[in-house]
Amino acid sequence: MGALAVLVPKMEFDLGAQLYEAYASVSVEAGAFLLLALILQRRNIAGILRRVWPQGARVNLLCLALEVVLLMPLLGMLLIWMYRASRGWQMAWTAELWNALPAWGVLLIVLFVADGISYVRHRLEHTRWFWPIHAMHHSDRELSWFSAYRQHPLNRLNAALIDIGILLLLGVPLWAIYANALVRHYYGLLTHANVPWTFGWLGRVLVSPAMHRWHHVRQGEGVGKNFATVFSVFDQAFGTFYVPSACREPTGLDEPGHNAFLVQMCNPFIKAATALRVMTVVRQQPPRIEE
Repeated sequence: MGALAVLVPKMEFDLGAQLYEAYASVSVEAGAFLLLALILQRRNIAGILRRVWPQGARVNLLCLALEVVLLMPLLGMLLIWMYRASRGWQMAWTAELWNALPAWGVLLIVLFVADGISYVRHRLEHTRWFWPIHAMHHSDRELSWFSAYRQHPLNRLNAALIDIGILLLLGVPLWAIYANALVRHYYGLLTHANVPWTFGWLGRVLVSPAMHRWHHVRQGEGVGKNFATVFSVFDQAFGTFYVPSACREPTGLDEPGHNAFLVQMCNPFIKAATALRVMTVVRQQPPRIEE
């Protein structure tokens, strides 16, 4: 499931089937995290429900529905076009490289390269130019596995086109791009889960739920840290690794409307219009004449 899974090269789109697939997928995911919550909090029913279905779940569910109805068919057409266009631009030596490797080797390399690409892209999303479309993902104050779905369509579109576009130019086989998307999707659900796991020594290699939770803190040292999705080595290499312990700090943003779907959808456009208006006013001001 997820927007990146639309790489399968076919144009047919059955809305009913896609909605059912999304419902079935989320049901299985919710069941898995319900089981996890039961194991972690055996007698705390309220805590279990908060972990599986937090207050912001309505916004996350609407984001998922919008992704299935609008974003998946749009991305499907764009990515099929990109795939066909990239075949004439692919580096000649890459086909021989991928064909010479076993399938497991191809998948490991693609996972690592894709995470490096997304690390850079994710850091750019935390700059003033791209933050307006990424902020929605950080607006959830009850971070849970379902928060992985809370993303603005423009952010989803931007991420898919950049990440997959570069992989296509590198000549990565379609099956490996699809497998990478599935691994990243389900691993992303785990790292967003409301569990205190740091993974111990393995956390020096892989991103843990605790590590990613520090990325979502409202304020403090964790802000601007931990940009990787799968491999924590990228954050260590570039000085953005921060996991002092399991994270118990508040997450989300100090902004109104954090659980209002329409507010979150409109925010990037409102901020863009405000910035444009400010730029226009500044340009229209007459130059100062110093006496």
